[in-house]
Amino acid sequence: MKLEQYLSEENIHLDLESADKSVFFQEALETLRKQGYVTETQRVQEDLEMREAIMSTGVGQGVAIPHALSEAVTKIHLSLWRLNKPLDFDSVDGQGVDLIFMILGPQQDSSDHVKILAGISRILHGEDFRSLVRAAGSSAEVMELLHQHHDS
Repeated sequence: MKLEQYLSEENIHLDLESADKSVFFQEALETLRKQGYVTETQRVQEDLEMREAIMSTGVGQGVAIPHALSEAVTKIHLSLWRLNKPLDFDSVDGQGVDLIFMILGPQQDSSDHVKILAGISRILHGEDFRSLVRAAGSSAEVMELLHQHHDS
């Protein structure tokens, strides 16, 4: 399973500022609404926050993988958000988060959702990929890194 099937340059957002997790969700979902992936931002935000209430998606080492299945999502979707300043995400290691992989999908599409989670976990296993994404100068560069790490 190649993450590139679900992630494109237009869905890699670099050097963002957000006040907190809730504001980040609002801003990110508004961007995704404009791109046609989300029909109701408030509903998807509620779905994301419900998932966060069960257990934080801050997986550690500055990374979070918020994910939700929602009736207000048109198709399975992966986006990457790099923040200039880490946010408190209630991460398992207590560190702030500056790399956010957001996975959204329609309510009935859980199999691809799980495959994407597994794919992200694989590429994040080593420090190398995280460091390179943090240093990348463009969305195209991040896509190239993704290709390289998937092929290695």
